[in-house]
Amino acid sequence: MSIEIRKISKTFGTFAALRNINLVVPDGQLTALLGPSGSGKTTLLRIIAGLETPDATDGAEIRFAQQNVAGIDVRDRRVGFVFQHYALFRQLNVFENIAFGLRVRPRQTRPPEAVIRGKVKDLLKLVQLEGLEGRYPAQLSGGQRQRVALARALAIEPKVLLLDEPFGALDARVRQDLRRWLRRLHDEIHVTSLFVTHDQEEALEVADRIVVMNQGQIEQEGSPDEVFHSPASAFVMNFLGNVNLFHGRVEEGKAVFGPLVMEAPAGPLSHGSPARLFVRPFDLDIQLQAGADGALAGRVTRLQSAGPVVKVDVTTAEGQPMHVELSHERARQLQLAVAQAIFVVPRTAHVFADDYAI
Repeated sequence: MSIEIRKISKTFGTFAALRNINLVVPDGQLTALLGPSGSGKTTLLRIIAGLETPDATDGAEIRFAQQNVAGIDVRDRRVGFVFQHYALFRQLNVFENIAFGLRVRPRQTRPPEAVIRGKVKDLLKLVQLEGLEGRYPAQLSGGQRQRVALARALAIEPKVLLLDEPFGALDARVRQDLRRWLRRLHDEIHVTSLFVTHDQEEALEVADRIVVMNQGQIEQEGSPDEVFHSPASAFVMNFLGNVNLFHGRVEEGKAVFGPLVMEAPAGPLSHGSPARLFVRPFDLDIQLQAGADGALAGRVTRLQSAGPVVKVDVTTAEGQPMHVELSHERARQLQLAVAQAIFVVPRTAHVFADDYAI
């Protein structure tokens, strides 16, 4: 079931949390709302769920498939909601936590006890918690509690599944394991899902589609490959992973950054307009001789080889710090050492007008 949002705004006092948001979440996809704190991600999620009410504006709609649910009570939207801090009932065991949404239905729509028990048993198997149904939340790990919360959300057979920073309260290793598990689970159940995160790696690894938000607006939406490799703005480029930043100017239709000369960013930029160049660490190569146009002379200041790549800190001749990531094979070929003179060459770079405050 698709989710379609039209002309949604939300203000709290004088603060504009959302500004005229339009968004389509395709049927069966797992979509990430990604952005820094205060960008409006959770507010948008809560409005979709019915936990918040949008500002009264002409044309504002929230559609599940073809049904406008903007005026429907949260209890009748059939939304599964998973909170960051689980929100489990401490006095109920795992079985009763999962069964809760079914047991509190009005008598005329409440399933028979045998159906409830069968559904909970199936969900325990789905979230890999068989044998733990008699435990209480305090007896579970953080990862297990989050899986109980997810099973409880799925028990009501939701039209859509909404997750608000579902792994934010977990340590790094558990978070990594759970997000891979969530991806596999989604591929099995195919419930249209929207999850909030500020973790770029999490969004890129798990989501079918990413919506990057900033200051209550959508900066860019697209597949993980699209938003990462073809960022629409300096904000998106800077937010999605580590970057090296250079300041320069537009001169005769080119963006000039010292010895680096690039195509000027799109738009009517006059001669002398400021511009910024962004290069990711893995899009830089190191050479021992100045053989390439636009090579930046510098010296190695630090080497770190522990991990999947070799991280090289460089200071250019102009005093610009740079971070380079090389494969171990390439680093062995170069035989780098601290204080060694080298030349850095960008393979891929992105140029934007200097209109975004970092």
